Amino acid sequence: MARIKVLLFTSRQYKDETYPVMIRVSHRRKLKYFSMKISVPKDHWDEKEDLLNVKIKNFSQVYKRKNFEIRKCQLKLMGIVNDLDSSNHLYTIDDIEKRYSGRIGLDFNAYSGNLIQELESINKMGNASAYRSASLALIRFMDNKTISFEEIDFALIKKFETHMISSGMKTNGISCYMRTIRAIYNRAIKEGFAKRENYPFLHYKVKYEKTQKRALTKDKIKQIRDIDLSSDPGHEQARDLFMFSFYCMGISFVDIAHLKVENILNERINYSRQKTSQKYTIALVEPALEIILKYSNLKNHNEYVFPLLTHNHAEMHKLYAKRATRNRTKLKQVGKILDLPITLTPYVARHSWATIAKRSGIPTAVISEGLGHTTERTTQIYLDSFENEVLDSANRLITL
Repeated sequence: MARIKVLLFTSRQYKDETYPVMIRVSHRRKLKYFSMKISVPKDHWDEKEDLLNVKIKNFSQVYKRKNFEIRKCQLKLMGIVNDLDSSNHLYTIDDIEKRYSGRIGLDFNAYSGNLIQELESINKMGNASAYRSASLALIRFMDNKTISFEEIDFALIKKFETHMISSGMKTNGISCYMRTIRAIYNRAIKEGFAKRENYPFLHYKVKYEKTQKRALTKDKIKQIRDIDLSSDPGHEQARDLFMFSFYCMGISFVDIAHLKVENILNERINYSRQKTSQKYTIALVEPALEIILKYSNLKNHNEYVFPLLTHNHAEMHKLYAKRATRNRTKLKQVGKILDLPITLTPYVARHSWATIAKRSGIPTAVISEGLGHTTERTTQIYLDSFENEVLDSANRLITL
């Protein structure tokens, strides 16, 4: 890892007998000095703090402001080094300088690829999949050539939008791709790979269309619960996981897949959402506990509750994707067997829980907390005021 140090560069003295303040970066036996465009006499330098001496009479306020500028640049360099270290790619001191000066170090193709790998490494499989689909769509539109961030301007994204429309993509599919590419670009700006003045989404409005309701009534949920699927273990497991999600306030499939025995204590599930890292604690209603005991004896704390993932798998993200696809396929088939009015997906359990809860008179803010809608500003201010008992009572109220 590169080392960073603020110093007074005493090897160079200016005509006014001051010395420049520099930040020295050392990496792989090479040095690079970044000028702060600040110079002071030697006795105005605090060697203990590696900053300007704010105790110098008549210079206190000026030096405090300059020290703030120095620390800001130092933190920027530290952030660049941390990002380069976490990318698990070899880098040079010139790469650090390029990022610091705002010169582009990675193109869109390479940057998005690194970002996808990073998301997969921390089990953000849903985000990784969305980033992969959107970035590959743009790369294919550009005939698989390398795309610089400067090329992604307003005209290009409008052409890309037109291309997707003419290809028959729905409004919300286009919206998802554009929001994802925008997120990649925003992060690239923060990390110094793209320039803010080239931002292409300043005047581009991402369109969104209200989707058809994906909720089932309580009677339809009961049909899913009661259908005999014992002759097909695959269909039965998909149905069980759907019902488990419903009984646990719409817990997502990715969180179900990663649920371990250690997450279950005193008839409660305690876990962090894979998507947001938000911590959750849910009381296990009786039918949810019955589903758990059907698949696990709860003896080995380190084991997964449901037979979806395997410890130490070489490519965990691919295994998860395979299991998720299989679950969606089986669940869709269950919906066809029951001739349901909508396609049965894992999301239907979540949406149905929320809709039935609303029809049962449960406040919207409580439902929002149960679903983990941390980005909904209109309800977020109420979320912290609800105790577990409120959510538990709400869940018991709609349990079949």
